[in-house]
Parts: sequence; structure tokens; C-alpha cells
Amino acid sequence: MPNPSLINDVLFKIVFGASNSEPVLVALLNALLGYTGEQKIVSLMISNPAMDKEYISDKGVVLDIKAVDRRGRWYNVEVQLQPTEGRENYFKRSLYYWSKIFVEQLQPGQSYSDLEKTICISLLDFHLFPDSEELHTTYVIKEKSTQRPFLDLLELHYIELRKFSLDKPHKLRTPFEKWLHILKFSELYSNPGSELPDNLQEEEGISMAIETMRKAYARDEVRELIQAREKARMDYESGLATALEKGLEKGLEKGLEKGREKGREEGLEKGREEGLEKGREEVALEMLKCQTDRSFIMQVTGLSEEQLAALEKE
Repeated sequence: MPNPSLINDVLFKIVFGASNSEPVLVALLNALLGYTGEQKIVSLMISNPAMDKEYISDKGVVLDIKAVDRRGRWYNVEVQLQPTEGRENYFKRSLYYWSKIFVEQLQPGQSYSDLEKTICISLLDFHLFPDSEELHTTYVIKEKSTQRPFLDLLELHYIELRKFSLDKPHKLRTPFEKWLHILKFSELYSNPGSELPDNLQEEEGISMAIETMRKAYARDEVRELIQAREKARMDYESGLATALEKGLEKGLEKGLEKGREKGREEGLEKGREEGLEKGREEVALEMLKCQTDRSFIMQVTGLSEEQLAALEKE
């Protein structure tokens, strides 16, 4: 198994979410959010640094990082390697996590005035917005007609690493580009003998992140956790492939049986056509059960949004 990059969720949690990771997380957040001057994060506290081996081995767990800075702003950062829930559900989950952190700020007896800005950042290793070339998408609340911002308390950031292809270190100019390069291509620097280019060494926090990654991956228990998560991912993908295959077989069987009953060449041909159609529907149903992204289902099966909606009602 090749050395993983920093977007491996276990390594990401260790490098950026451990109890002593505050300086490197500060550098990452300032780069991703473009914070400079008065906005810049100076220091923060990670509120969920503990990691339990059995907990991390669970394939469904989200290894997110929660932190609060000196100004009271709250942050939630997560890495998502695959779209396991479907695009719409992923958005709902993002909003749920944001609202949960926002609500949990208040303790009994506190006032609503104590609520502070909450920012959620999703680092994605898949295409969430396939029709857009933008790799960093930000959502806030605004008035519909005037676009006037509501309270400055909500930000949802989605960063699609698959869209970042600038992999020549000497071409990297901004802190944002340098950190995206490190997140996506850090396996190039995972061996102790490999050197970081000068412009990456000079960027705040990057050398520390790479050194922490190297030390973490040298530990047996960390490699075991990474392998356990990888096995869970492969099991999921295998299960999805099996579901697709079974759905297609079931649909073809039903269609061919219809054709045989008619006993004529015309009926058989029609049966085959109906079988293929039924097969596409069975495949779509299995994918819907797995909460696969609807646009991907339509691409694979050729069914329309209206046909998918009709299948869900049956």
C-alpha cells in the first residue's frame, strides 16, 4: 500500500486535530479562508483532540476537527474521500453539523448575544459541483432580492481537491495554492529523505505538517487504522458494485421472461427491450437505496429526474 497523503482522514486528524496541533491548524485555516490582517487567526483551541482506536476504525465515523479561536469564532473541518450519501444529503449533513456546533455554544443561562460565527470547511476528494470549474465554493445567508448579508454567523466552505491540478511547486504563489498542493500531493514528501521545495518550506505551518505526518505514519497503530479505514471503503464500493450487478440481472430476467411468454420473435425482442429498461430501473433503485448522488444515477442509467422520482413512489 503506497504512503497516503494528508487527505487520508486518519492522518488529517492526527496532523491537524491533535492536542498539540494548534499552530499547524491555525496556518491551514488562515490559508484556506484567506485570512489576513485583523481577520487572521492568531491562536485557537481544538475542542475534540482525543482519538480512540476502535472509534476511528468505524467506517462510518467522520474524523472532523472542531476548534474555537481567540475571537470566539468556531470552526469545523472535515475530509470526505467519497460521496457516500448523495449530493443533497451531503449538503443537509453539512448544515446539520454547522447548526449542531452553533447551538452547542450556549450553556444554560447564557444569552443569544453570546453566539459567535461558525465556519464549516469540507475538503473533498470528489466532484461536488461537476458543472462548475470553481474549486472553492462558499455559502452564506443573504436577502433574496438585494443580496444583503443576514447576520454574519454562517459560512459553509466546500473545497474540491480533484479540481486542483497545479502540481508544480515553483508555480505556487498564494498560501491557498501551497496548502492545497500539500494536502493533495503530500505523499511526494512522506519519506524522511525527500525534501520540500524552498517556497513550501517558507510557508507557515507546512514543514511542521509534513514532519508530523512522517512521524505518524511511522507508527504501527496508525498504519493499522489507515488500513482498516481503507478496507471499509473498499467493502462499501464492492457492495455498491454488487447491488448494481444484481439490479441489472434481475431486470434482464424479468424482461426476457416476458418475451418468452409471448412466444414470438417480436415479443422476444420487445421483452429484451423491456428487460433492459427494467434493468436500468433496478440499478437505479439499488443506487437510491445506497443514497448515491442522483446526477450520477442518471448518468449511469440514462433515466431522467422524473423517472427517478416515479421509482421512489412505487
